[in-house]
Amino acid sequence: MIESVEGADDLVPLIVGAIGHRDLVPGEVEMLGTRVRDFLSSLQARYRELRVTVLTSLADGADRLVVDAAKSLDIPVIYVLPMPTALYERDFDGTSLDEYRRILQSNRVLTLPLIAENTAQDVTHAGPSRDLQYAQLGAFIAAHCHILLALWDGKENGAAGGTAQIIRFHQDDYMPGLTDGEPRSRLDDTDDESDLVYHVVCSRDRPDGAAVAPLRPGDAWWLSRDYETPRTQRMPERYEIVLQRMVEFSEDVVRHRASIDRVALSLLPADAVIDVDEGARAIAGWFGIADWLAVHYQRRTHSALLLLYVFAGLASACFIGYSDLPGEDLLIYPYWFFMAGSIGAYWVQRRGAWQRRYHDYRVLAEALRVQFYWAVAGVERPAASRFGHDTFLKRQDLELGWIRNMLRVAGQRDDASGETPPDIGIEFVARDWVGAEHRGQLHYYRHRWPQLLRRHRVTEMVDRVSFAAGLMLAGWLALAQLLFERQPTNALIVLMGLLPVIAALRQHYALRIAEGELINQYQFMERILTNAQQQLGRATNTAERRRILRELGDAALRENGQWILRQRERPISTVN
Repeated sequence: MIESVEGADDLVPLIVGAIGHRDLVPGEVEMLGTRVRDFLSSLQARYRELRVTVLTSLADGADRLVVDAAKSLDIPVIYVLPMPTALYERDFDGTSLDEYRRILQSNRVLTLPLIAENTAQDVTHAGPSRDLQYAQLGAFIAAHCHILLALWDGKENGAAGGTAQIIRFHQDDYMPGLTDGEPRSRLDDTDDESDLVYHVVCSRDRPDGAAVAPLRPGDAWWLSRDYETPRTQRMPERYEIVLQRMVEFSEDVVRHRASIDRVALSLLPADAVIDVDEGARAIAGWFGIADWLAVHYQRRTHSALLLLYVFAGLASACFIGYSDLPGEDLLIYPYWFFMAGSIGAYWVQRRGAWQRRYHDYRVLAEALRVQFYWAVAGVERPAASRFGHDTFLKRQDLELGWIRNMLRVAGQRDDASGETPPDIGIEFVARDWVGAEHRGQLHYYRHRWPQLLRRHRVTEMVDRVSFAAGLMLAGWLALAQLLFERQPTNALIVLMGLLPVIAALRQHYALRIAEGELINQYQFMERILTNAQQQLGRATNTAERRRILRELGDAALRENGQWILRQRERPISTVN
């Protein structure tokens, strides 16, 4: 039985991060509420297979407005606080404070830790330190949502953690005071699933609070980094691909939930002596789902391939017999039957996208594996604004953005936690991930690639034997005709034609299942895991061991990311 996954027992979440100004104009509130409800309702109607979920803080103004709209549509809300509640309460008074406390008592709440250099005393009052916590809050919401909903006047300003800066972080990976380096260049036009904003225009209740011209309160636009059309009335089509992949995954989760719960692999074995926190358990649960689905579609893919090539081989035999054997005209009928079977296997596989789902789910599972072990070992993020999903194929393939979206969902609770797990977690990870005798990834790869190599050698032997036998047979027939003036029998001609066909089909099958590439990948993983095992054994402190585990995870993510990019270049095709 896999670990329970919050929200994964029905539909995959579609996370809408909500941000906006606190000082909304009272006369616009009803109209803005209608705009937000219409937007959320449209997502519910369009993506019925996903569970629309709002991620927001409990700030006054826009946040509370979005929460009210979500509640009216029975949309769940995840609240995230920029600091411990005793400190954050200073933002509210009177009725607002009462409502804040009431919501906290009965809802799921994530609390972000104080940034390393901040203390409770530093953030007690308004100032740069408290602003930095708001900047971290904005970065967290932007980094863990699939669509950023912003009630914004459209004006740029430099306020740390303000609405404009959160939008900038969402699109340019830059937040003043929080991130290092420079904003992502606008000349970089590579596609990115994480930059989508739904902008509802509003005013602010202040002397200079009018929306920037020509925008008008109540206008609603999609914003992206598209250079030519950054503002559109309809969601850009390229983002639809990402969301449809999430829909597909959600449908698979619902369809196979009973089987997944019954037999899915768990990253927490029954003999585990470690008690991991809720965030790590959520990641482990998602891993169990993705891993089961990957195995399921791998079997379907290989079955379809096997049928395709067996039918193609039988069709070839029938055609050669029809051409070269006298009185065998009836072979044309099984030829058509087997050709139809081969094409049918290809069509069923392609219609169900079995190969793509297998590859996607396998890579998702491996990314979740890394995410889980990082969480258990307490591997630190490189910065307060950087998370595990940022490592995986960032801006290399938009269609794979759905995998990063799932990593956002799985890692949400763990990423919000500021607690460092005990050192026993590192020992567990070193044994169950890196490897010990008869367990761990090192044990798996060390024993798996020789098995694949033996199978690959069978393929090579079939090739050599088939071609050699074909050449010898052709030589014998030529020699017999030349020396003995004996005409070759039809059976020998048929056999001579079939041998290279058998070799070609077996080689083609090995190519389609990436037999050789898997050997290389598994050998590479064995090497880096062996190096990690040796370095962990020599490490003298906890920080060094966590650094090694981070490097191992980065290497694994890169390798699996490059693997899926290579496989996408080689889809299953019919046999010509």
